[in-house]
Amino acid sequence: MLQNSASLRWIAFSSVVLLGGLQPCAGEAAKAPVPVAVVVHPGVPASDLSLAELRRIFLGQRPVWSSELMITLLMPPRGSPEREVLLRQIYQQRSETQYQRYWINRMFADGAPVAPKTTGSREMSASLVREIPGAIALVPLDRIPPDVKVLRIDGRRPGESGYPLIASGGREK
Repeated sequence: MLQNSASLRWIAFSSVVLLGGLQPCAGEAAKAPVPVAVVVHPGVPASDLSLAELRRIFLGQRPVWSSELMITLLMPPRGSPEREVLLRQIYQQRSETQYQRYWINRMFADGAPVAPKTTGSREMSASLVREIPGAIALVPLDRIPPDVKVLRIDGRRPGESGYPLIASGGREK
């Protein structure tokens, strides 16, 4: 009887250790989905864009906000959730290579004046949006900097039900 009791404790302990070992570590836990805000320079004459208009902007098909204001595209850093949102939902492509090919073709075949500028960090994106008239960038909802304008997409603000730009969590930069 004593041997069975010890065996049962060993099995219970082993199960807890095994199941605990299958759980992700705190640093590896999947992050919750995060809305990604579209931020622009405060002087941009827009407050709401459709997802289709946002695509046209980031595809370089709409190069100006108005006759006096050019659009400056700021691409999030590689590996960031915001970049994943742009590649998946705006460019509707699956890889960096496809994105790069798109812009090479736009610049050489279609004569696009400029490609997006890739920023080194979220902080750099925020700083450049504040400083460059006409700039547009994507930042996580919880990282919206002061002194920028947050655009509604399809009439919804980041965090509202039905907002279309959601990062799956993933890595942070």
